[in-house]
Order: sequence, then structure tokens, then C-alpha cells
Amino acid sequence: MEKKRALRAGAVLLAAAVVLMGIYWLRPPCLILKYTGFTCAGCGTQRMVTALLHGDMAGAWGHNPFMFVCLPAAALYALWEAHRYVRGKRPLYKTKAAPIILIAVLFAALVFAVLRNLQH
Repeated sequence: MEKKRALRAGAVLLAAAVVLMGIYWLRPPCLILKYTGFTCAGCGTQRMVTALLHGDMAGAWGHNPFMFVCLPAAALYALWEAHRYVRGKRPLYKTKAAPIILIAVLFAALVFAVLRNLQH
């Protein structure tokens, strides 16, 4: 049973990585920026990833500090959820703290986007 769960979790993580790589290579434009002229909390993420791939940590931070912190945190969360799934434990997103954490992250994204647009 645990082996099947590990294979499923690995397949989901691999699929997510493939989708994210596809988005990176396609480089879709930000629709918020395109239609409103305002940068969102995610604007600059593709440039940030490119800078990281070139080993430019300072440049990556300069492109999008919010996502510089959030993407590794999201990856760790995904790995943690996969580990819990393989062990047959209750998912973290079903805990009482999950909605509070989600609201906090969304609020931080909103504050980052507003502050970022005030600087321009």
C-alpha cells in the first residue's frame, strides 16, 4: 500500500514540475499587468527563475522577493504533503491552521503587490 502511495505522490510531484517548466518555457504574459498596468505579486517570477538558473541570487531577489521566498516554501509544503500522504497521515490542508495560513499568504501577496506598485 505504501509503495503505491509513494508512486502516486511521485507522479503528482513530477507532473507539477513538468507543468511549471512548461509555463516557464512558454512565458505567458501577466494578464493583470496587460489589462490594468499594475504589477501583481507574481510579476517578475520568470525573470527571477532565470536569474536563479544563472546563479544570480541578488538578481533573482531584485526581480521578485516575494516569490523568491514563496516558491521554495511551496515546494517544501508539497514535499511535506507527499510525505504525509505516503505515510497515510491526514493532509495538512485539512487542518484548522490551513485557512489561516492561506489567508496570511494571500494578504502578504496583496501587501507586496500594493507596495510594489506604489514604488513605480
